Amino acid sequence: MNAEVTEKKFNSIEKCLQILSIFTLERSKYSLREVSEKLNFNLSTTYRILSSLEEYGYVSRLRNKKYVIGTQPLYLSAIYTHSNQLDQIRPIVDIIRDKSGETISFFVEEDSKRICLYRAHSRDNLRHNIEQGTRLKLNRGASGRIILAYGKRGKDKSGFYKDIRDKGFYLSINEHNPSLFAIAVPVISKSNIFVGALVASGPISRFNENKRKLLLNILRSNLTKIVIP
Repeated sequence: MNAEVTEKKFNSIEKCLQILSIFTLERSKYSLREVSEKLNFNLSTTYRILSSLEEYGYVSRLRNKKYVIGTQPLYLSAIYTHSNQLDQIRPIVDIIRDKSGETISFFVEEDSKRICLYRAHSRDNLRHNIEQGTRLKLNRGASGRIILAYGKRGKDKSGFYKDIRDKGFYLSINEHNPSLFAIAVPVISKSNIFVGALVASGPISRFNENKRKLLLNILRSNLTKIVIP
């Protein structure tokens, strides 16, 4: 395969990924022309790539001719869930949510971001609107502080992140959203490897010292049920 053909294939793959990346919870449907204009692709290239993505189940075309995400990503999500122990973490997160009454999330680090892999929303209307798959800055929020303290800054012998490890949790109040609190603890595997951050969050109006103690107790007591090799 010559260099020109290889480059064309790489460009096609890149364009496929660019198209898939424009779909969001806020904007889940696009027409052919809307995709073309958003990414500055010509119409024929856009149609060809969308047709290939549709053939493999990554997008679907509705009766109104708009495109949406297809079912193949759902299958890949199931594979990811199984291979990353989420199938055992999810029910425990749900239990913690039911016991605490607050939103519970599980975050991991990827590409210098913190990613929400699973989130069990509280059952009331006051909640932080972050969904699974959301990528956030690593150096902010309770989950980000825990991930850094037990990850990239895990060898710090003093200072901010060492203090977090000494306490075993991080409480975030009035950082980026003054109406919310978040408290996070680390998830550690049986082989003593840091896996991710488990976070309880909710409206600041429900938070006080007794709530802090209650949430820490619930989070820590249920961590023992997560058995990751």
